Amino acid sequence: MTMSVRQARRPASVPRRRTASRRAVPGWAVTLAAVLGALAIAAVALLTGGQRHTGATPAALPPRPTAVVAEINGQKIPVREFALYVAQERAATFAHFSRTYGVGDGPRFWTTAHDGTTPAEYLKRHALADAARSTVVLALAHRHHLIADPGYDAFLASWTAENARRRQAVAAHQVIYGPTQYTEANYFTYVLHDLDARLEPALAADGTIPAPESALRAYYRAHRDTFRQQEGKGGDITTPPFDEVAAQVRQAYVHDRYQAMTERLARTARTTVVPGIYDSVFVN
Repeated sequence: MTMSVRQARRPASVPRRRTASRRAVPGWAVTLAAVLGALAIAAVALLTGGQRHTGATPAALPPRPTAVVAEINGQKIPVREFALYVAQERAATFAHFSRTYGVGDGPRFWTTAHDGTTPAEYLKRHALADAARSTVVLALAHRHHLIADPGYDAFLASWTAENARRRQAVAAHQVIYGPTQYTEANYFTYVLHDLDARLEPALAADGTIPAPESALRAYYRAHRDTFRQQEGKGGDITTPPFDEVAAQVRQAYVHDRYQAMTERLARTARTTVVPGIYDSVFVN
């Protein structure tokens, strides 16, 4: 995934992306040794599920990080990538089962079924849906020449190169923005958010997301409160006329249409799991 990454910011008047709130890239910095150590620990915890050898029967071997867990629209998803989606869905899954069924953490939390579904099964289904959405975004970015390769191996090469660039900049006492080193998970999240921000105007510009004035005015009328502003210091809070906030309305409209489009493409993506690998990804 050869890509040009820049910090993406959205105007305060545009509604926040629903998916971004829990995936925002942290601003703290870590050393390379800590990054590699954290990744190694996370990979062992995820793929082995904390299993121990008890008795004469050995525990099943975890899948290799490079093993393909699924194919989405023909794009192979390796275990290493799938592990990121599993990790980001863990807290939400725990909260769902705790709230819905009143269960707490315990040795059999992930493997006990509730209404026919275990938390582990629920989590992996949502992780697969996350993988579909990311695959759709990466494919769109590739089609619009924002990245040269949508595959995860290319992303890993980009991540390694970016961290090397940052190490060199720090050694040369140059100013860098963001962390001195990205973790694999945080850089992947950052890249996807950056591509979202760059794809929205690109798809609007080429007509993939049409934004005629009639649609923008209808959107403005339906979301008037979104564009409320204060009139001067200490003045009343009112909604300006359409012509005064037309650019903001267009950006918000395109954002919502983009979200709806990528969610639809993710739901309808051709997804095929590799049962032996998918089933062997443990959740702990």
